[in-house]
Order: sequence, then C-alpha cells, then structure tokens
Amino acid sequence: MKGLREKEHRRRMAAAAMAFVLGVSLFAGCGSGEDKAPAKEQTTEQEQATTQEAAATDSAATAQTGMQAGTAQTSVEAAPEIEEKKPVLHIYCIGEDFKSRVQDYYPEYESTGDKAGMIGDTEVHWHVYSDASSYREDLDARLAKQAGRSEDGSTLADDEKVDLFIADEAYVRDYVESDLALDVIGDLGITTEELADQFPYTQQIAQDSSGRIKALTWQATPGVFTYRRSIAMDVLGTDDPEKVQEAVADWDRFAQTAEAAGEMDYYMLSAYGDAYEVYADNVESAWVEDGVLNIDPHLEDWAVQTREFVENGYTHGTRKWSDEWRADHTGDGRVFGFFYSSWGIHYTLQDKAEGTSEDEETDEEAVESAVGDYAICKGPEPCHFGGQWIFAAAGTDNADLAADIMRRLTCDPEIMKRITLDIHEFTNTVSGMTEIAEGDYTVDVLGGQNPLPIYIEVAKELSQRHTTSYDDDLDLGFQMSMEDYFAGTVSEIDALEIFRKTALTRYEELSDGEADEAESESE
Repeated sequence: MKGLREKEHRRRMAAAAMAFVLGVSLFAGCGSGEDKAPAKEQTTEQEQATTQEAAATDSAATAQTGMQAGTAQTSVEAAPEIEEKKPVLHIYCIGEDFKSRVQDYYPEYESTGDKAGMIGDTEVHWHVYSDASSYREDLDARLAKQAGRSEDGSTLADDEKVDLFIADEAYVRDYVESDLALDVIGDLGITTEELADQFPYTQQIAQDSSGRIKALTWQATPGVFTYRRSIAMDVLGTDDPEKVQEAVADWDRFAQTAEAAGEMDYYMLSAYGDAYEVYADNVESAWVEDGVLNIDPHLEDWAVQTREFVENGYTHGTRKWSDEWRADHTGDGRVFGFFYSSWGIHYTLQDKAEGTSEDEETDEEAVESAVGDYAICKGPEPCHFGGQWIFAAAGTDNADLAADIMRRLTCDPEIMKRITLDIHEFTNTVSGMTEIAEGDYTVDVLGGQNPLPIYIEVAKELSQRHTTSYDDDLDLGFQMSMEDYFAGTVSEIDALEIFRKTALTRYEELSDGEADEAESESE
C-alpha cells in the first residue's frame, strides 16, 4: 500500500499541473452518476436451485413370482435437496488497506480466496482497485444503478448491490454530501456513545451540511514535524523533541530556525509544498462559501513565506515525491525536516531514510541511511494528511452486517489497539492510543522515540469544519499556480489572479468573491 499511496500523490500532482494548463477539472463530482459508464466489473450470480416434487405411485407391483397375494412393494423417489441461496456482501475498495483490516481483524471473517470470504452465512466479494479514476468510474456507475438512476433504467438484484465502499479523503466529501450513503446514526443505528472514543476531526470530515455523519474511519492521520537529529544538534545544540518544538512552535520561530540552519548550509525544507498542508489545515474559511470562490488569508501567508524561503535559500526547491525530494531524506541529505502524517512516517519515511524505493532499484551501499536519525515534534500548527473512510451504500441489502463491520473496526478499541501494535497504524481510538502511548511502544526510524503522545495531542486539536468537495483540486491547483511567484517571474497578485481565473473557468457554478466585493463597493 505504501507504493500505491506515493504513486497516487504523484499522479494527483501531475494531474493538477495538466488541469491548470488546460483548464479542465481534475475530477467529476460523484453526483448521481448518470453520466458514468457502466461498471466494468460484473458480479457472478449464484445459480437458482429448482424444486421438484416427488410423486408416489398409486399402484403396487409384484416384485417376483411367489410373493404372497395382497403384499405389494411401493417405490417412492426422494426429493432432491434445495440449495439455499446465500446473501452476498459486496465491498468496493481503493487499495488493499481496508480489505486487509477486515480479513485480519474482523473476528468472524473467514477467507475463501483472495477476492472472497465468508462472515457467517454471508459471502463476501471484494472489488479492489489500484487506479483511483477507474475505481470512481465503476463505483459511481454501480451506485447510480443501485439508486435507480442509470441511463438505461436498469437496477441491481439484492445479491449484486454495493454494500460497503471506501473513499479517500480527496473525494470523501462527494459521497458525504450525496444521497448515496447511509446515515451512520440514523440509518445504521451506531450510537453517539459508541462514537465518543473517536478523534472528533475524523467525524467532522464525514459530516454533511445537515450534521449527519455519513462515514467512519478506523485510522487517524495526525501530522507532525519530523527532523534530523544530527542536523538539529548542529543548528540548535540539541535533538530533544521538547527543545526542538520550542524552536518551531510557530511560523515566526520556524523561520528563525530556518535562518540558523541556512547559516550552517542546511535547508529547512526540501519542496515548495512541504508546509502547505499545515497551513491549509488551519484556515478560518472554506474554499467555497455560499457558491463563492474564497482564498483564505492563511494560504496567502504560506505563499509569502515559501517565496521568502526560496529567496533566502531555506528551501531546496524540489517537488514532493520527486527523486530529488526522496534523496533529501537520506543521510546524505541536508534538509532539517519534513512534515509527515502518522502513516507517512511508517509507510514513506522509513524507506526514504534508507534510500530505498518500491519503484526502482537503488545501490544501497552508495547511500547513507538516516534511519534512527529522525525524531518528531508537534510543529507550528496541528495538521493531518489523508485517510480513508468507510461508507454503507444506500440500498444495501446487508445493512446490519455493514453496520457491524463499521462498528467493530472503528469503535472497538481492543481491535484498533491490535492494529497499531501489529502494523504501526495510528488508529481512531483515543483511549486505545492513550494506553499504548503510556507503554514502551517505539519506532525504529525515529531512533526509538514513542511518537504516540504527540500524535494524540495533535489529533485532539484538529478541526476540519471547513472541508468541501473542492478542496483536493483547489489545494493542488493553488500550489501549482504559485510556482511562478516562487520563481520570481510573476507577482503574488498576478499569481493569485491566474489561480482565481483558472478556478472559475473550471467551476462555472462558482462566482468570484473579489469581483462581487469590488462591484458592491463601486455601487
């Protein structure tokens, strides 16, 4: 999964660049799915058993000569057994993560193959995709048919219906604000008491405009500042997380530390966009408010600081997920630190620090490993990176089982603690993570540090009340539009205007808040 996550990030960045050049949308919203192509993946139906009645003969036949008169043998043909049709649970996923969690941690699950299993008397059929575009296309077409909105008017039989599906954060809001997913509390019966142990931000992301929670997640993904211990010792004279936190506790002190690092020929950050998610997680307003495009001032703060870092040589000038960016993670790199989520430290930082990659072979002897030379602190502001949410599809014929899977894998702290201890995934249980944080849990790439106390602190502080279905597209587009400003070829005002015009061209339903304000003032 680590390779899939990295490839998806690279794909999204490339798509954003192309989209802003051509002025076309990165993704089409979920909507009703009426314009989607029919699903490529066909569900195999079980054969119907036919019932036959056995007829008993009315007359008796003499078996052999010499049998006593009046005795007769009657032959009755036994009725064939009726094959009972089993219910089928269809689960649609992007990547293997959720499939693995169900297979490994849902107590009643029994595997019957790579794409199938059993839960009690219910067959489980997995539909797992590695390409996000194909996944969305097929899932949306199937959900549209399930909702009775297919172009040809066709519907799905009960044993063909989507029951559970997964959405990445990049497009989770498309389904949250649709009628294609059930209300976790109102429809599925999961109680607020059961949900009380989850980190609140994970529910805010999945809450629609009416306040209904439409999805749940087993994982929490708080973001932290990961730094090189050896470089911190050179620049600050200490690698202690509490002392380093003091040096990066807000953006002014972060810039002061960047200046100190620059004086010793180190970079504070590697890529232009390394700090973007942190700023974006702390905006005071949404990208779109009442149909109006809005650029939060905090995003402009990010652009100004990044330009200053580029001018002063505090940023190496790489692009995230590039070869140069990856190389900056190794012991040969000269970058003070990176912002990472809890999953990123386990799935990405470990490999990058070693100088290895899933995509290409590297000469490990030629690269100095930085494993053990990293540590984490909270950083200037709380943030998070990504995640996956579980939805129960409207129209499911297995609502009780779908609810139980969501309940057990997101509300049971014992199950989630096992996940954390087994595969180092920070899970969505405050009590469970607090219990492990107080023990001897450590992470190798962090030199034996226990990161859970910091993850918990960040996850509790997160607020995601300004999320919209436009976020992923506009976040990526905004970063791409600012690159000419970072390079010094356009002014900040011009870069913002380019972004605004491009966004409004791509989203014709939005109006320009700045233009509306100027028109109002002129009147």
